[in-house]
Amino acid sequence: MLARKLLFPVGLGLFGVTILCLLGTWQIKRLYWKNNLINEVTNSISMKPQTVDLKNIDINSQYLSVVFEGQFLDNEIHVLFSLKPYGPGFKIIKPFKLKSGEIILVDLGFVKESDKNIDRNIKETKIMGNIFFPNETDYFTPSPNLTKNIWFSRDLEKMSSFLNSSPKMLILSSDLNFSDIVVTPLNPNFVNNHLQYLVTWFSMAAAWLFMSVYLISRVVSKHRKAKN
Repeated sequence: MLARKLLFPVGLGLFGVTILCLLGTWQIKRLYWKNNLINEVTNSISMKPQTVDLKNIDINSQYLSVVFEGQFLDNEIHVLFSLKPYGPGFKIIKPFKLKSGEIILVDLGFVKESDKNIDRNIKETKIMGNIFFPNETDYFTPSPNLTKNIWFSRDLEKMSSFLNSSPKMLILSSDLNFSDIVVTPLNPNFVNNHLQYLVTWFSMAAAWLFMSVYLISRVVSKHRKAKN
């Protein structure tokens, strides 16, 4: 009789604790994965810039620290952006023609809204930075206003088509002799809340276990009183 009464609280307790512990264990694995990813990206960004052929750059080259020689071309794209403490403004995307004749996109950095249409004749012939394949565009991203040269995301395919370049981008890290441009070196801001999540899941497992033990003790206590 007692065994039948204990079947539900014991089963519920085991089920809840098992599920919550599995979720906590999964967060441990995610924590290790995220920490390794952050370390890999940090090391890749901070390594000494290297010279690479453009044809060897693909999505696996994300964050690679590189150096290129060539010259900036005249056209540019303005991507709506906000930067503390400057406020709203634009990212400046400019084509850079390599010595090989190939053209890449370069994210020069940020300019204030009032400096959007300044004529920028950039003379630098050697630039350093990190390869970046942005993923900022979705179904809800508005199409660019080509008349006013206002873009709402760094859409690599559209930008490269518009500027007749290869769909590959460098985020500039070297300084420019241009006072209105705030260079914004690549600094991935990874959200890593997995430690918080795993503590939450295991705390809930402990609470569930305590409540289950309490419920089981109540059932046993009632059963003994009924027998007496």
